[in-house]
Amino acid sequence: MATVPYVSAAAFRAHPTYLDTTGLNLDSSELDAQTAELTNLLLTASSWVDSELDQPLSAHLYTQRERVFAGPSGELRLHADHGPVIQVTEFGYGWAPNALTTLASPTVWVEQDTNMVISLATNGSVAWSGSLQFGSLIAGGDVYTQTTYVAGHVATLLDDDAHEGDTTIDVLDPTGITPGTGYRIWEPGVEETVIVDPAWTPQPPSPTPMPASVTLLQPLQRDHTAGHDLSGIPADLRKAVVLHTISQLLRPDSTAEDEYPDNASSSTRSDDSRTRGMGLLKEARRTVASYMRVR
Repeated sequence: MATVPYVSAAAFRAHPTYLDTTGLNLDSSELDAQTAELTNLLLTASSWVDSELDQPLSAHLYTQRERVFAGPSGELRLHADHGPVIQVTEFGYGWAPNALTTLASPTVWVEQDTNMVISLATNGSVAWSGSLQFGSLIAGGDVYTQTTYVAGHVATLLDDDAHEGDTTIDVLDPTGITPGTGYRIWEPGVEETVIVDPAWTPQPPSPTPMPASVTLLQPLQRDHTAGHDLSGIPADLRKAVVLHTISQLLRPDSTAEDEYPDNASSSTRSDDSRTRGMGLLKEARRTVASYMRVR
């Protein structure tokens, strides 16, 4: 389940939804209370995306265990259950599940974001935990493997305010942030794309990540406030979260609110159940379907 929404409340409000989000919590007139309730809806939409994809959309550490066939050269080919693969942190192999030789920071070739090729020869030709060397034991046979890798898209929040000219930003969760890669700060009115310094050294991925300071290749061009999105999630997937959230906000008796300004003669959304937001949910599902993992 998502712990941080893939679209912040501020970014949702900046989207042209034409919905009033200031009356979601009837027990309070405070904006913070309304924002908290909107955040809950955005979390629900984010978890829905995870469910549709059958994996977390946000960057996460994952361990995959399976048997694979080893070619004569000791080359192993694995299809990642989760994707896209950002980094392989550890790889273990052996003749039995309880007798694995572990390679830390292995050399891995990743194809099309999900196919991993690991050559035991180029990873040092290390010995097995069993009694035989890998060359005489696994060539042309099955191998038990355990692969730990980071998959998904960066989805975190600024952990502190940042100012124009700064060359570092503090983030709540650095999982998946890669040197030399660009990410978007989705703060309404001051959005910008930042590129991580290729010389920046990320902390080792962890199931319980800690906040981190990320060095940028170029200084920030605008001021930014803590709590806004730093994201590598494709824009259309972010829109799917927005659409699902709108569908939660629409109710059969909310006749004063519609999904979009409409023309009665338009056939574009002629099959939509507009007062229930089902057309929006269908559109969100169509978008997410193109990113679903292939086993």
